[in-house]
Amino acid sequence: MDPDIQANVPLIEVLLYGVLNPATIIVAFMLGQRVDEKNKLIIAAFAGAVAGVAVLYIATFLRVWDAPTLGRAIAGVFIVSLAAGFIYAGAGYLMRRKTD
Repeated sequence: MDPDIQANVPLIEVLLYGVLNPATIIVAFMLGQRVDEKNKLIIAAFAGAVAGVAVLYIATFLRVWDAPTLGRAIAGVFIVSLAAGFIYAGAGYLMRRKTD
């Protein structure tokens, strides 16, 4: 019995799905605005990455566009989303309103 040969996942697509995922951007930015200490930015980034991966998982499950091939690279997308989410959360933190 031969193993199934799976198509290669282009790394540029993994990078783009991780960085430009709207769920990651929105969740990380909005939570970054609510952060009261810089140490909590990683939590906002993590929540954004989880939201982005969840959206990608749903797209994979529903077979939307070419997401089924990216279902294999979900861990890579999560890592890229975590790094990008940290940047988005930092931007939200810097743009928050001061309510002192």
